[in-house]
Amino acid sequence: MDGTTIDLNFSLRDWSIFPYLVQLMIPKIKKVSILSITMSAGAVWIGFYAWRVMFNNYAVDLFDASATDVGIIQAVREIPGLLAFGVGALAVYFTESRIASLSIVAVGLGLLVSGLSPSLIGLGAATLLMSFGFHYFEPTNSAQLLNLSDSKELGKAQGKLRSWESAAGLLGAGLVMLLTLYLDYRTTFYIFGGFVTLIGLYFCFALPANRTRQENRKVRIKKKYWLYYTLSLLRGCRRHIFTTFAIFLLVKNHGLDITFISGIMLANNLVTIFTNRWMGIISDRVGERNLLVVCSLVLTVIFFGYATIQYLPVLVALYLIDNILFGSSIALKSYLRKISTPEDLTGCLSFGMTANHVTAIVIPVAGGVAWNMFGYEATFIAGAVIVFVDMLFALKIPKNGTIE
Repeated sequence: MDGTTIDLNFSLRDWSIFPYLVQLMIPKIKKVSILSITMSAGAVWIGFYAWRVMFNNYAVDLFDASATDVGIIQAVREIPGLLAFGVGALAVYFTESRIASLSIVAVGLGLLVSGLSPSLIGLGAATLLMSFGFHYFEPTNSAQLLNLSDSKELGKAQGKLRSWESAAGLLGAGLVMLLTLYLDYRTTFYIFGGFVTLIGLYFCFALPANRTRQENRKVRIKKKYWLYYTLSLLRGCRRHIFTTFAIFLLVKNHGLDITFISGIMLANNLVTIFTNRWMGIISDRVGERNLLVVCSLVLTVIFFGYATIQYLPVLVALYLIDNILFGSSIALKSYLRKISTPEDLTGCLSFGMTANHVTAIVIPVAGGVAWNMFGYEATFIAGAVIVFVDMLFALKIPKNGTIE
């Protein structure tokens, strides 16, 4: 009207009205940092533990779920871990910060859909969505942390992050206990789901790219990382044996109720807030090989203990020690960071997670069959043998953690 024209034609590469408004409304983060990585992990672990605490009661109280129903849903939950190699493919086209942010959104939406679920099928689908978010978040967030950390303090950096994750898990569990005093399960799922989804959306828009355009990434498995993949596979075997049958033994053979078991879980998280930090510091000081070998040796004793000891307090103590030693995965990731390039790191971590989950279905079934045929002792003795083999492979790691 006054001779001034407004160009409303925007190409896809130009700023449009929507991202401009988003930029005004959402404070940008200048770069990916340890703080943003920790905040992202906190959101995911608060959501995950909220799901973990509520799942069984929610499934039983609202849908009258049987043990078989719960077992099927838990098996479905492991599928994304088996498919975690997809992270490596996504990392060819998207930055780690974007994959991690979208994974947080997936966790949040999984919680929301859990609250909306009209049936067990819907709850299973929601669990699958949440699990994809969780299993795709872990390797990308770990890759960001390892790439930002000093090579001499890789363990310390991971230990701090894992301690914050344990604290976030405690916070999530505590908030569930508080909220469910006044609210029903569905509303509680909505609150947690909405919170986690909003955090993920914020990081989607606020975080910048965290790699250069010069990086040339391809999806491939390199022979130089065979030891990392082998150790990931063996650690997955022992993890699935212990997580499946240790608590089951305490319930089946010693009659522990849900209150006692919940107390063990909370105590475990409380203890690992501190021990994860120590595990990281020890990894830096004594080296990845020494820590992994010693932990495997102790775990061999723990498995034999579960096969031979009947005294309940000792079994509970062994369970807590085993969970503390899970922190030794810090050393395995530190070793990988020292032998890998930044371009390979995310893909290696994702393939390692897939290797870790390859036995997620086979091991519990085989362990259950062995239990029924030969007694629980056979299951835990087999676990001890696997851990001993893991120790032999850990001895192949060079003393300095790098390829000699």
